Amino acid sequence: MFLFLPIGDHPNPPRAQWITRILIGLNIAAYIFIAQPYSKQGVTRLYRTDLAERNDLDEMWRASQGVSGSEEKADYGWLTQVSRYDLFIWRYGYVPGHPSLLALFACMFLHAGFLHLAGNMLYLWIFGDNVEARLGPLGYLLAYFGTGAFATLAFALLNRGSMTPLVGASGAISGVLGFYLVWFLHNQIRVFVWFIFFIQIFYISALWVLGAFFVFDNLLPLLMSHRGGGGVAFAAHLGGFLMGAAAAFFLARMRGWQLGPRPQAVPGWRPRQIYQEPAKVREDPGRLFASAVAEGNMREAAQCFARVVREGGGRPDPAQVFELGRWLYDRGLVPDAAAVFRFYIRNYPRGADLDRVHLGLGILLARKMGHPVGAREHLLATIDLAPPGSALAAAAREELERIGG
Repeated sequence: MFLFLPIGDHPNPPRAQWITRILIGLNIAAYIFIAQPYSKQGVTRLYRTDLAERNDLDEMWRASQGVSGSEEKADYGWLTQVSRYDLFIWRYGYVPGHPSLLALFACMFLHAGFLHLAGNMLYLWIFGDNVEARLGPLGYLLAYFGTGAFATLAFALLNRGSMTPLVGASGAISGVLGFYLVWFLHNQIRVFVWFIFFIQIFYISALWVLGAFFVFDNLLPLLMSHRGGGGVAFAAHLGGFLMGAAAAFFLARMRGWQLGPRPQAVPGWRPRQIYQEPAKVREDPGRLFASAVAEGNMREAAQCFARVVREGGGRPDPAQVFELGRWLYDRGLVPDAAAVFRFYIRNYPRGADLDRVHLGLGILLARKMGHPVGAREHLLATIDLAPPGSALAAAAREELERIGG
């Protein structure tokens, strides 16, 4: 027996990401309140008493038998093997041969069984929070449902005319994995390995874990299977993954986002030691950051600030964050200055220096990073925030003219 199972990642966002948790809750609720009770209910009584149910069951039977003609009716033996949940999946799962806009999204909350649900939710729990923290709640929802819909349509393209319903959140979650691979490929994935009597936990780069998911779990099985993978929607997984990766790359280019640094290494394993917790932070990096800025030691402050972003800690003072960003800006440390300015914009929407931060980031994006679209957004924000007629507003307008805004 061989088991290779991701069970966590490092590092994680400092704050909880609630959209990921809500999506997990909705999937679990659908399983508890729909899949579980409906799976235990038969359909023979419904077939006898409800005309609408009878018509749907007849259609299900014709699709399962590969016969056509409205005069064909389901036989009793087949009905005794069908549950009410099977009928529910027939209605709200996505059937390539009978497409429905409602089913395109409803199918993402339905699962074929407990293991199907558990595997999908584990992957969403591990990888979703980092992507949500980068995209924000609304952007994350759009990415989740957008890649999920694309994944379902990719499956339908390779299974044209099929009357087998597609269910599961794996297409949307594969899209999340695509975003994660592009933006967080240096993150470390905690993997549980079980091979006969060998049980161990390792930290492996996200590049290798997600690369194995793409190639060995989906691409090769799809190439060796018939019409998209049979009972496993390999085409949906690949479609969602590629769509997520492409969208992440496009957003990074458009907004000037930089690839995150390699995280601080997690202590490895030792013989007969199944798991060793990551080293605990002995001192609050937020406090160390504040002390370094107060002392004028900006190099030390930059290192402490990186720990704040990576590990959490005391919330930095916005004025000190701006001071660090300006120091990095003045010394031409472009990616670092841009990262600090973005942190300020994201965490201090009412900060006293928000107009200057937008201006600095806009100039960096336009002159140093080659992203005029993102620069225009920040320069316009500067004009909105700065007092009318101020030097900041004038500088923003001048930069807009320079880039043709």
